[in-house]
Amino acid sequence: MRSAVFIMACLLTLPCQAEKEQSDSDDNKPSALDKRMAIERKTRYQPFVLTPHKPNYILPLSYNSKPNQASFDQYQQDMDFVEIKFQFSVKFPVVDRIIGDKSSLQFAYTNLSFWQAYNDAASYPFRETVHEPEVFLIFESDGNFWGMDTRLIQLGVVHQSNGQAGEQSRTWNRIYLDFILQRDNFYLSFKPWYHAKQTGSARDDNPDIDTFYGHSEIRLAYAGGKHTASMMLRNYLENPDYGALELNWSFPMTRRVKWFMQYFNGYGESLIDYNARSNRVGVGIAFTDWL
Repeated sequence: MRSAVFIMACLLTLPCQAEKEQSDSDDNKPSALDKRMAIERKTRYQPFVLTPHKPNYILPLSYNSKPNQASFDQYQQDMDFVEIKFQFSVKFPVVDRIIGDKSSLQFAYTNLSFWQAYNDAASYPFRETVHEPEVFLIFESDGNFWGMDTRLIQLGVVHQSNGQAGEQSRTWNRIYLDFILQRDNFYLSFKPWYHAKQTGSARDDNPDIDTFYGHSEIRLAYAGGKHTASMMLRNYLENPDYGALELNWSFPMTRRVKWFMQYFNGYGESLIDYNARSNRVGVGIAFTDWL
């Protein structure tokens, strides 16, 4: 785990020397975040256009060295170590300028799936599909915090569920704040949340989920040239024994598609595995990234 964090830190700092050698005119160039925000403003009301929210990708080769067999017992077969992992995530504005000129109310939906596509013994089931609708207010900001520009602040409500019943059911709701800061080509997202626990329910699907997810996550990203790298850390400050690390790296394959590599180690990769450690590496393509 420590070696993976060190490798990612190196990836995020290698471009610094090259950036120092750029001319002063580069300071006037729009950042990766500026470009994304400009494109979203231009296309948000165009018909037949879906605006990406989180990264959209497919990993045809996704290997987990620590599969959670308990989550697969319903199929009465062994779970394959290799499966297909993919994510589909879109958003659209509901109301612009809801609180000031630089604000909007938006709705988003994210689908994260794990498909045992190579498991013929179990009839190729979708092992887990996490549905994640959310509603959030987004504010553009021009503040400064710890030497970084505060670009966006989001306040939202998000629901996550795997749509299953009985012992396989997992669901929870959160209220979150997301602070997105920028310095040159480096980006930081700090996202604390409050777990809105179920009330009036006969049973709680995952009463100890806070132990494994914690109450916040940090995401670091670098977007320079044709490469984008990001690192997510969750729950290490609160409970390092149940933390999670995710590393992503993308670079162009064609004008519309990128090569995409992902590494995940820890708890909470999916809802069915919220209390089971995963150690996964995947290779595939991304249609959109964080930036």
